[in-house]
Amino acid sequence: MSKINFPALLSFACGFISLSLEILWVRLYGFSLMSTPAAFGFVLMAFLVGVALGAKQGGKLCKGDIPDAVLWQKSILALLVSSVFTLVLPIFFAWEHSQWWRNPLFDFVLIALVSGTLAYVFPLAHHLGASGQKTGQGQRFAWVYSANVMGAAIGPLVTGYILLNLLSLQQVFMLFAATQLAVVFVFYHKAKSWPWRLPISGSFAGVVIVLLAVISNFSAHELIQKVSSNGQAAHTIIENKYGIITLFAPDDLEKYQAGDDAVFGGNVYDGRTNVSMQNNSNGLDRLLLLAALQPEPKRVLMVGLSIGSWLALVEGFPNIEHIDVVEINAGYLEAAQAYQAQANALKNPKVNIVIDDARRWLTRHPDQQYDLIIMNTTWHWRANSSFLLSAEFLQIIKNHMNPGAVMTFNTTGSADAFYTASTVFEHAYRYSNFVYAAQFDFRERKDHNDAKQIWQSLEVDGTPLFTANDPLIEKYLNGSFIPIELVQKVAERPLEVITDNNAITEFKYGLPLMRLYLH
Repeated sequence: MSKINFPALLSFACGFISLSLEILWVRLYGFSLMSTPAAFGFVLMAFLVGVALGAKQGGKLCKGDIPDAVLWQKSILALLVSSVFTLVLPIFFAWEHSQWWRNPLFDFVLIALVSGTLAYVFPLAHHLGASGQKTGQGQRFAWVYSANVMGAAIGPLVTGYILLNLLSLQQVFMLFAATQLAVVFVFYHKAKSWPWRLPISGSFAGVVIVLLAVISNFSAHELIQKVSSNGQAAHTIIENKYGIITLFAPDDLEKYQAGDDAVFGGNVYDGRTNVSMQNNSNGLDRLLLLAALQPEPKRVLMVGLSIGSWLALVEGFPNIEHIDVVEINAGYLEAAQAYQAQANALKNPKVNIVIDDARRWLTRHPDQQYDLIIMNTTWHWRANSSFLLSAEFLQIIKNHMNPGAVMTFNTTGSADAFYTASTVFEHAYRYSNFVYAAQFDFRERKDHNDAKQIWQSLEVDGTPLFTANDPLIEKYLNGSFIPIELVQKVAERPLEVITDNNAITEFKYGLPLMRLYLH
């Protein structure tokens, strides 16, 4: 036992737990702020402030002639407090975010408390590792520091790639609270002659009881329900290492049909499960327009699957032989199984599902060429959305287009996204909030008689989308394409090109922090 480097083990545990909790708070806080880039910066800032303040207080304690036993007592007490914070603060955060008075200052304090408590232990571990001997202090110091760095490196990998893929967010918080209690138990014997042994032991037992009560009585998804932006309880929550998907039943049956569920990815509206043109709550006409613009699409690429409603429609386009779907979150495949049309579309032998980052996959498959490319892009102000809207990525898309191919994506109201497409493609026009782009002028195809015939023949899961001589066909095909020049004339400012480096839709023109709190 004497050969075991307990201070290094303590330092490793602090690094492992601290960086793991940072990952969990980025997930929770980012979800509550609808996956905006401000969330990560906010959590990082709060964590660093907590680390600075906690380490400063721990360093002050080490300046005096303090016995090692007392330092162990302080370390164990800090770990015990941290375990309580790990268990309770996420629940308090969720409750606070359901109140009208929620404020970023409260969240800042909560997150700083999490990191500060563990950072308090770090200088104590260094002092314990270097004390007791006059020689070899540098080596012992290096062991303690290296152990902390190693724990800080391993923690996010284990938490982000393994734990969050197996457990819900709340369950992982509970697991780390239990882990800190286990660390307290491991080091408890190091606090010799502790006068508080009995009350601390009682507190330890009390926290364990509370932990067991929470595990048995609280829903594993309670955190997600309370910070959801939809304002109602989700009937399905899918959590994995890629993110959090929530599905909501329609709250207005006069506007939506039963079963027309809303899909949210990362707490942001993704679309609906509806595939009926009679209701068209999903804006399906924007997608169906492609069948008129490219009447013979043999090969199709879809960037983003979501719940699979678009795929269910696209596979019914005439002449299609193959569809590649690149989706980064495998949870959507699970979610789609609850809906017949979407589930059947995934089973279609023409469909190839790839779970990967679209840019990486396209870069690795430069020989893949397509007649239609459909980008199911999310809101332009979300974190990392710029990498799907940038001129660089649109150029990658352009390189995978056959002669006569057409691509489309949802601008979600960003005029800069439209302008960026117009600088990459010779022809780019907007219909509703979708941009359609190609190297030729495709607009007249929409008004051709063949377009009406194609729409009349469309089916989804074997059911015709339109009735005979359906007036909806005329209604939707009569919509107009909007050129970029018209948008530039009415824009409040000069439009800018989105690039990988400027990410203007997220940062320069993204949603500010206070607006998200007032949402």
